[in-house]
Amino acid sequence: MLTTTRSFILGLCLLAPSLIFAQKLVIAPSTYNFKPLDQVLEANQKNLDKNFTVLVDKNNQLVYGREMGEAKANLPVPVGSISKWLTAALTLALVDQGKLSLDDKVSTYLPIFKTYGKAYITVRQCLTHFTGLAGAGIGSFHLGKYSTLEAEVNDLCAKREIGTNPGTEFRYTDAGYAIAGRVLEVITKKSFAQLVKETLFRPLNMQRSSFPFGVSAVDPADGALCSPLELLNFATMILNKGVFNGKRVLSEASVAELLKAETTAAQIKSSPIGVDGYTYAMGAWIQSTDASGQPLICAPSLKGSWAFVDFGRGYAAVVLVNKEFSEPKKQVYVAIEGAIEQALQ
Repeated sequence: MLTTTRSFILGLCLLAPSLIFAQKLVIAPSTYNFKPLDQVLEANQKNLDKNFTVLVDKNNQLVYGREMGEAKANLPVPVGSISKWLTAALTLALVDQGKLSLDDKVSTYLPIFKTYGKAYITVRQCLTHFTGLAGAGIGSFHLGKYSTLEAEVNDLCAKREIGTNPGTEFRYTDAGYAIAGRVLEVITKKSFAQLVKETLFRPLNMQRSSFPFGVSAVDPADGALCSPLELLNFATMILNKGVFNGKRVLSEASVAELLKAETTAAQIKSSPIGVDGYTYAMGAWIQSTDASGQPLICAPSLKGSWAFVDFGRGYAAVVLVNKEFSEPKKQVYVAIEGAIEQALQ
């Protein structure tokens, strides 16, 4: 366990929880027993590729932090498919501003979709993997092939046929998130990278987070870099129904949209490894629901990281690996969740 910092710095932490402070991880004092969690992490260090960070926020305070190997809580790392959760939240922020509706047709903003017979796909269907487009997704699948998101989405529209009617079958791909990202660019006349920085990262004090781009187009589905502490800021905002550090970032209605079940078991035709039995919401999965109807939401990445928000127990947590690997170890994350739940009882 990292050393708890007292005095002046601790006082700042209590006033502004889950923020980055220079090079130190600030943990609030508590009576929680996290020894079982320490044991789970130590036993599974190899399974999480040795270098990773685990953070837990409870009651707007950072109550647990562990940096394993060479990992640092304030070091931005690739978060893989957790990027989808960020992009979905960004879209809802613009819904809050009245700039679009989730049920708007993509073709309203991207006329090329009318040209190629895809006029009925909606923004909501893009964010919930119900576009009906055939074939593999784009985004990280085509990194290096396109220099702009516009070129990528135009090519997708021209070359990908409709396989099933939009809204009927869930097929997990990066395609919908690329399309949604391009819609946001057209609406705001800003690049996706600039828009997410101004609209989402800045109010969440995610100063080191980004959706980088260069030779390749920005990737709204898979391309975010976030430090563990900054991603925890996002997760605690979701837990607090859109509020971070006393300021509203998303409306309660928009957070409710992010948490709403969008699939039935029969609709799911393809999904990532490790989410069997889960229900898709928007950018994240409903892992379970407690007796009072409160959900446990998780955002897993095929690259090894995991973020989750437990509304029933009132905590948010992130597990971020430094180095991407082939697939998440579901049993490890379930064990981590169990150890956190035990500590917070």
